[in-house]
Amino acid sequence: MKSSPLLSPCLSWKRMAGIFFLPFISSGFAPRFKQEENFMLGRAHPSPPRFNWSHLTPLELKNRSVGLGTESTGRGKPHFTLEGHKFLIFGGSIHYFRVPREYWRDRLLKLKACGFNTVTTYVPWNLHEPERGKFDFSGNLDLEAFVLMAAEIGLWVILRPGPYICSEMDLGGLPSWLLQDPRLLLRTTNKSFIEAVEKYFDHLIPRVIPLQYRQGGPVIAVQVENEYGSFNKDKTYMPYLHKALLRRGIVELLLTSDGEKHVLSGHTKGVLAAINLQKLHQDTFNQLHKVQGASIDAGLLSDASQAATSSSL
Repeated sequence: MKSSPLLSPCLSWKRMAGIFFLPFISSGFAPRFKQEENFMLGRAHPSPPRFNWSHLTPLELKNRSVGLGTESTGRGKPHFTLEGHKFLIFGGSIHYFRVPREYWRDRLLKLKACGFNTVTTYVPWNLHEPERGKFDFSGNLDLEAFVLMAAEIGLWVILRPGPYICSEMDLGGLPSWLLQDPRLLLRTTNKSFIEAVEKYFDHLIPRVIPLQYRQGGPVIAVQVENEYGSFNKDKTYMPYLHKALLRRGIVELLLTSDGEKHVLSGHTKGVLAAINLQKLHQDTFNQLHKVQGASIDAGLLSDASQAATSSSL
């Protein structure tokens, strides 16, 4: 009678189950061994939070009271918080107005699959109001549909509504019909420009209000203008925009974004200052630290990484 071979070509279901679950079982033992080792060597540390808030998605979080914020405990680096818990923003840009609506879901899913938890997008005034007084938020310009789709897929949203957005667009996304008024001064508190901004915001911001985090939506932050420090023609302009957003009901974290050398002239009081950069060097954060001080958290947006993300998706 032949003896059974030591290595059977057919694995039993018990062996297959053991092979499949072994990595999960082993990983479950590892932290305990590490804790026991630390305890015996007198290096006991408090257990880390059981839940990673950075992995939380909009549809999973039902009870909301405290939106995106910043915190510095003095024992470590400043960080963002959500509902008071440490929160890491892994963000990439997808501009809904540049991607055919039929491909929105595909691009957002790809962003999510890359490990991002947040999508950022500009809001182009020139496309939403192509003619004075004629607004369009339909089809490929349906901002609300894009934001809600992002939430459905599991992405938080940071909006950058301008009114000036740059975004490599003519006039930085400002509508060309503004130039019909020879007395109008762009990106200032000039009466003609402000009147146009007010009317635009009256149509745009009410659409954003229900999409905010504290209203159950995915919008966790809103940017005030864009890189105003490199323009800097009117000291009252940025405070005006700040108040214009607050007055219309924006309650989430507000931020500014400037080049590293223009933070001092581009930031405004009560708004988180952030910087754009192409590469890190020794003096990268000098101006940012002057603005925020040692006790205020540093914001960082990398246009280089955002551009790479939006172009590759």
